[in-house]
Amino acid sequence: MRWRTTLLTMLAWSVAVPTLAVATPPAGVVSNVIVAQGATLGPVKERAAVGDSWAVLLEDKGQSEFYFQDLVVGPGGYTGWHSHPGLLLITVKEGSLEFYDKECVRHIYAAGQSFTEGAEPHAALNRGTGNARLLVAYIVKKGEPRRIEAPQPECGAALRIP
Repeated sequence: MRWRTTLLTMLAWSVAVPTLAVATPPAGVVSNVIVAQGATLGPVKERAAVGDSWAVLLEDKGQSEFYFQDLVVGPGGYTGWHSHPGLLLITVKEGSLEFYDKECVRHIYAAGQSFTEGAEPHAALNRGTGNARLLVAYIVKKGEPRRIEAPQPECGAALRIP
């Protein structure tokens, strides 16, 4: 009789308690070099405009850290699901990369193209036959890690995006 109670309790807990999500670590990273790093002395507020057709505004609150990274992902390599406590500006220097947002929408970026990453979970894969080399500029909250591991979303598991 006692074993039935134990079995029923275990079964109830297995249904009631969700499975813990596990991060997907990167793999196939050939090189990951921080070229430079520095902290701002105070808040940043910069605006630039070229005529009436283009403008950019960069504004933070508090102090930020800037990092400059040279990242090479080998063929078949991937970043794993992660996010950042800030904004990244990325240019593909060589090769190409598939980028997936939190909804698993795919974007493909090739050499000479640029894109951004931010605080929402995302992942990238190199499905090409050669290395994908990325030059990355980070603007993140001072004192925070550059990268925050994230669990693989359901859509990532369904599409086999590690």
